[in-house]
Amino acid sequence: MLWFHACEIKVPEIARLTGVNPYTMRGIIKKYRDSGIGEIVKTNYYCPKSSLEQYETSIIEEFTKSPTTSTETANRIKQLFGVELSSQRRRIFMKKLDMKFRRTGSVSAKADLEQQEAFKKRVGPSDFTG
Repeated sequence: MLWFHACEIKVPEIARLTGVNPYTMRGIIKKYRDSGIGEIVKTNYYCPKSSLEQYETSIIEEFTKSPTTSTETANRIKQLFGVELSSQRRRIFMKKLDMKFRRTGSVSAKADLEQQEAFKKRVGPSDFTG
């Protein structure tokens, strides 16, 4: 855009060529004239911080020692740090820490582990592979 402007092409034509709104173009050109290229390439996006960020290392240590479900995590975070987050915010924060929520499986209460092991030995591991 700035190169086109330096070639003395009019703003509406630059906007048409680049697909940028003419008002945005004028703002960028004005910002360039006033402050230089550094002001244009700088990003000024609002990026909210989690209230748990100050506790990151403690949370990593706590949940690495004994992993929990999402609900238990919420209760422990509230108990330890006094911060209550929605389930979505909690998931986002835990994913940022490279932690994952896993679904828990269940074992039938009536399962006989000895019979299962005997069955596995009798049938053989090749029958279980796809």
